[in-house]
Amino acid sequence: MSTPIDLTALKERQKVAWASGDYAVIGTTLQIVGESLAEACDLRCDEQVLDVAAGNGNATLAAARRGCVVTSTDYVAALLERGQDRARAEHLEVIFQVADAEALPFPDESYDAVLSTFGVMFAPDQVTAANELGRV
Repeated sequence: MSTPIDLTALKERQKVAWASGDYAVIGTTLQIVGESLAEACDLRCDEQVLDVAAGNGNATLAAARRGCVVTSTDYVAALLERGQDRARAEHLEVIFQVADAEALPFPDESYDAVLSTFGVMFAPDQVTAANELGRV
């Protein structure tokens, strides 16, 4: 019989790990992924877009460059701060908000498109995270 996994404790350990290094430097090398995702989603000007587990904002910035109204979320505030710095440097208006992919603080169907490049794949409860993306 297996011992149940404490997902809350796991998530807390993940937050510490993601905040401990300069993952934003690695993230910027993956800029093309955010651009490719925005193109594949055919994002249009003025669409409401949510980037979940956005990290330092590759997909966030790609959507904002296309004129979308973007909310960028992650559960690691330090990563969002790097995204804010990047958005400011490009004079892009983006809302940055700490949020957990497994419990998004937004009403049902409040976005035209919901994106995530790599972040959501690290959510401990994949089913809950997928349901949240679909819900909003």
